Amino acid sequence: MADIETPAFVVHEARLQRQADSFKEALAHVWPNSVLSYSVKTNSLPWIVAWMARHDVPAEVVSEEEWDLALRLGHEPSRVIVNGPIKTPRLLAEALDAGAVVNLDSHREVRWVIERAARGEKVDTVGLRVNWNVERDAPGQLSSGSTGLRFGFHVDNGDFDGVVEQLTAAGVHIAGLHLHVTSLSRSLDTYVSAAHVTRQLIARHNLTLDWVDFGGGFFGGDSDRFPTPVEYVSTIRDALDGAVDPQATQLILEPGAALVAVAVDFHTTVVDSRPVGDHLIVLTDGSRSNLDTFFRKTAYEHELVTSGEPAAIPQVISGFTCLDNDRLMTLVDAPLLAEGDKVTYLRVGSYTMAFNPLFIQYLPRVYAQSVDGATTLVRHRWGVDQYLAGNVWQ
Repeated sequence: MADIETPAFVVHEARLQRQADSFKEALAHVWPNSVLSYSVKTNSLPWIVAWMARHDVPAEVVSEEEWDLALRLGHEPSRVIVNGPIKTPRLLAEALDAGAVVNLDSHREVRWVIERAARGEKVDTVGLRVNWNVERDAPGQLSSGSTGLRFGFHVDNGDFDGVVEQLTAAGVHIAGLHLHVTSLSRSLDTYVSAAHVTRQLIARHNLTLDWVDFGGGFFGGDSDRFPTPVEYVSTIRDALDGAVDPQATQLILEPGAALVAVAVDFHTTVVDSRPVGDHLIVLTDGSRSNLDTFFRKTAYEHELVTSGEPAAIPQVISGFTCLDNDRLMTLVDAPLLAEGDKVTYLRVGSYTMAFNPLFIQYLPRVYAQSVDGATTLVRHRWGVDQYLAGNVWQ
């Protein structure tokens, strides 16, 4: 893509459409009474959030800021899914007033809902985030290991039961359950575990649910090593068979990475190359901070644009920052890179833009490539004007 200035992210609309369609088709086939929503936190680029609104993929938000952003960009308030433990009184009130799905995730939110009910205000779209022992059913699948999940009300220590009792006593109908967990392997086991807990809670509390929200954590891509959207949805339906009626209870999914990861590439240009010991340091105008905020990755799917012959020694691709560990990957037997050559990192749309720091350089440009191939600048590169716009220094 010679018409873009680097460093820059490029969103490919055709890939985004393909990912959304794959989940929509799976839901339509297996569980028609369903909602595919989009996890805004995964990539809150306004172009993407607005695209989701235009293509019937409601926003899933976890903060007042994300709620405001989604509404400003065309999302219908009544269709937004509101989750997370840091809701504000204003967010909770506006969401419930609008009829949005609200999954409670803290005891103060439970208190606010009970207070609303006492005032006779609308509380008919309230669900509960569930915390359970995932390791018991799917060992080794959590990044947190045996310490368990951070979110929701635990089902084994009486916390969930106590919340149900409080809400029921206040006359609040528990309309749904939210069971989100991201597994390390993106396997089906965690969804089976979530379904089993759902069955238990329905039986224990005699719940009649308007929805079950199985969150995200899905794989989205072309690899045959991972489940497909149809396999995910079919597994959930089979595991819930007999516990809920799919015609009466809506299935909500909230993928983020599975929709946007493969849709975005990051383009960089080689600035310099120099020999150091037994390797070459290749300096680029992108950084590891653009793609790997936690500095854990050592390799990326990538493409090179160069006319160089195979290099005799390894090339360490590095970023523009002053951090010595700003090294993205080491290329062996790759073409020799020189000033002006291009390095493009593929399928990096998940969390990368959301985690980009304002370190040394500010936010890079973002382009969108339409289905017909036209490329449009959708976010200008931040300069000093953009940085100062939100600050007071005098």
